[in-house]
Amino acid sequence: MDLDAIRKEIDEIDDQLVELLAKRSELACDVARYKRENNMQVFQQGREQFILDRVSDAVPDEMKSSAKIIFTTIMDLSKCRQWQMLTHKRDFDTKKPMGGRPIAATVTKGSYSAVACEKLFGGKCDVRYVRHFDEVFEAVEKGEVDYGVLPIVNSTAGDVSDTYDLMGKHNFYICKTIDIHITHVLAAKKGTKLSDVKNVYSHEMAIKQCSEFMHEHNLSGIEASTTAKGAQLVAKSEDNDCAAICSAMCAEMNGLEIIAENISDIKDNYTRFILISNRLEVSQNASVISLSLTLPHTPGSLYRLLTRFSYCGLNLLRIESKPMPSGFADMKDDAFDFIFYLDFEGNISDESVVKLLNNLEEEMKYYRFLGNYEQISEEHEV
Repeated sequence: MDLDAIRKEIDEIDDQLVELLAKRSELACDVARYKRENNMQVFQQGREQFILDRVSDAVPDEMKSSAKIIFTTIMDLSKCRQWQMLTHKRDFDTKKPMGGRPIAATVTKGSYSAVACEKLFGGKCDVRYVRHFDEVFEAVEKGEVDYGVLPIVNSTAGDVSDTYDLMGKHNFYICKTIDIHITHVLAAKKGTKLSDVKNVYSHEMAIKQCSEFMHEHNLSGIEASTTAKGAQLVAKSEDNDCAAICSAMCAEMNGLEIIAENISDIKDNYTRFILISNRLEVSQNASVISLSLTLPHTPGSLYRLLTRFSYCGLNLLRIESKPMPSGFADMKDDAFDFIFYLDFEGNISDESVVKLLNNLEEEMKYYRFLGNYEQISEEHEV
């Protein structure tokens, strides 16, 4: 048999498969209608396992794994359709934006968090600067401020672990995100030369972002709570062998002299900041939804979750896994249990999206809706 003949036979088989899959899908809808009329659950573990065992027994050993994957996917897609038919749409209780009370952000003027606040609110906001990230979450959660601003991820160095650690411990919603262009400089007391510097103070993330420069000049990094705090420490130090990694504005505000510019490893360097509130606000331009949830320790559980998003035509933007916080001890089955954080394109005005979220909330052992928001960059007008 030549190649064209083989392909023709494959095409004929594919046509049969398509017809059979369509017929199976319609029968799955009949099952959904029956379950709705008889108040039955969509997912029945015993029935699924029975089908997988039967299929596995019917194929050669070398095809058993493939057959299970194929039929698991087919059944998952059937369940997606059933869930869309059976799940009741529960609307979200959204609120209008607030104003008049302070905004909470970490540290002092001149920090990148302060820049994010100014960009988000056009400079028209009363910022309450606090020392630690947890104070931002607490002020928002208690309603002491309208909003909080926190860094969550950097395009060069990755996640801001302190923020993620606290996200699982506090109640909040993400209202908006903004990407701030990070341009690091090395700043020191006036008269200090680069050759004089031995120690560099800054936030852990900033030190990582400038690792090549640090290595090239044999500099030792000393962590500070923020870039602005690092600049303050250098300004108050009596030593002339220290410098700070910070912004040019921060250097000027602390009376420091810039001795090296644009020292980031990657010049196209951005940090994403989240604007959080204790109320759910969804703007007209909201296009991103964030969730956190846990998954069972079973083969393919993440893949099967992603199938649901694919079925609804939703584009995943980001997925992260983080160790479960200590406060979740009653939910932990294993020392290495993780929480997954997902960002995807969507809006809660879409009925299929809401039904998916409602179903995840009902089914998952742990689930949190973190917000539906607009994602903007520094260059955008806000």
